[in-house]
Amino acid sequence: ILAIAFAVLALQVTARRKPDCLQCHAIVEALKDAVGSGAFLDSGADILIGICSLFEHHDVCKGLVDIYGPGYAENTIAKFLSPDYVCSKIGSCAHPEYLLENLTQYEREVLQDMPEIQPWPQTGNETFFVLQVTDMHIDFFYQPGSEVDCNYPLCCRTGNGTAGYWGSRASCDTPPQTAIAFLEQIKSLPISFVVWTGDNPPHDVWAYEREKEMNVTTKLTQMFKDYLQVPMFPIIGNHDCFPMDFFHPGHEQVLLGNLTNLWGEWLGPDQIQQFSQNGYYSALEPTTGFRIIGLNNQLGDNMNGWLIPNNTDPAGMLAWLRTELYQAEANNEPVIILGHIPHGDKYIDSIWSRHFRTLVNRFQNTIRGQFFGHTHQDEFFVIHSLIPGADPAGVYIAAPSFGTYSDQNPSFRLYEYDVKTHHLVNIHQYRLPLYTANQNTESATFEEVFNFKDEYNMPDMSPLSFAALADQVLDNEATGQKFYANWLAQYPFEAKKCDKKCQKYLYCRLSNDVFNDVFACDEEAGFSKYIFGLLLESAQGPWEYLIE
Repeated sequence: ILAIAFAVLALQVTARRKPDCLQCHAIVEALKDAVGSGAFLDSGADILIGICSLFEHHDVCKGLVDIYGPGYAENTIAKFLSPDYVCSKIGSCAHPEYLLENLTQYEREVLQDMPEIQPWPQTGNETFFVLQVTDMHIDFFYQPGSEVDCNYPLCCRTGNGTAGYWGSRASCDTPPQTAIAFLEQIKSLPISFVVWTGDNPPHDVWAYEREKEMNVTTKLTQMFKDYLQVPMFPIIGNHDCFPMDFFHPGHEQVLLGNLTNLWGEWLGPDQIQQFSQNGYYSALEPTTGFRIIGLNNQLGDNMNGWLIPNNTDPAGMLAWLRTELYQAEANNEPVIILGHIPHGDKYIDSIWSRHFRTLVNRFQNTIRGQFFGHTHQDEFFVIHSLIPGADPAGVYIAAPSFGTYSDQNPSFRLYEYDVKTHHLVNIHQYRLPLYTANQNTESATFEEVFNFKDEYNMPDMSPLSFAALADQVLDNEATGQKFYANWLAQYPFEAKKCDKKCQKYLYCRLSNDVFNDVFACDEEAGFSKYIFGLLLESAQGPWEYLIE
């Protein structure tokens, strides 16, 4: 951070004097060499560790800086101290040019052949079920009876305390026996297929190792294979990468090679070949007729340091998605899109989200579900229409986590679909009540705690009904409190009071699908509440095209 600040200051000085192209390149190269030197970076790392250690354990700080520091430093220097980039930006060099992407032009191009929007249909009596489990965060080092408040970011591993057998509502992850109880229960449920939306390792992120984290996914994959005989559609979460959030487009042979070996029998040869390139795929589920499009949302992740040099549709995934949706539309295939980080969250780039919104608007007749995780909360994000006067174009639905981190009960859900129309009929939420489950170490049963229609008095699962629910969360105190408890995957007696500021915060999340719009909606909360997300966005900057 100090290095980049010094470099920017120096470049501001040189910009006033406007050196010629060769002089500019020489100056920036010298700055790059100085800032990128081992001694300079080591000093910067020591400073960061020292500052962090004022608030956190030294070993946690050192681990974080050692694991994530080099990647952020390398990529920040690669962009902001690139002679081509800097000298073009300050006007010293005519070439190369960096052309800002025109979002309005993109929207106009994508929407030019948009068909008439189909109304939400009446749903019949015959339905089928799709199960989603997300953010399992299984901790194979979890110890029942250990400390739940250990003064570290992750607890329930050592010491003597009150950690429950099936999990703890604390800064703890979920033990493997809870995953087994879940699999034992769902193998008898009438589910057509399972979507598994990422984040399998625990939260000891300062001690991540590639092999150790992959072992968690390996063990969980084998558990699913041992217990279930239905189709499985898994995707990658940010915790599944090494380092966490870091996915280097075109250079993830180790991660994708391991996952290809694990998931190949689920996805099929063509789909796994596509997946092995950059972690996304498209597959037809034959029993229901759904096309499942599994995305790799680390390609829009603001924490992904590899995107700092170039965040313009990394690995061409959005262009590929557009092609896949055209093909599905032509074949009359209903589509379910899977992602990990939902649009509207602070960890997804706002420009990336606006492009995604455009695609959803264009193909809203074809897309019948968009399911995410990551936030650990039970929430949704209404997708704004780009057509004046039209209803919302869709809704991103984020399921609550299976993991207990932090202070919640393990959860999974069932989506109920109409057999004929392939439209969503209802959402059934299951939860393990830890306050009673931990009294019995022999077995644990997840209970259906509510379904959306009854819990929130929703007439249907249309985007317009979700938008109306967001309004109720803002305007009705009882609905706001009920939603807040469910948002936290807690029972009413476990949840704190949701005041007016809380209701406004929830409303702004629920009613927007782009992070910058969430921030603009919740302006009363102030800049400080959103500063981290805004800083992440500024680090990656706008979409630009390199013109040689």
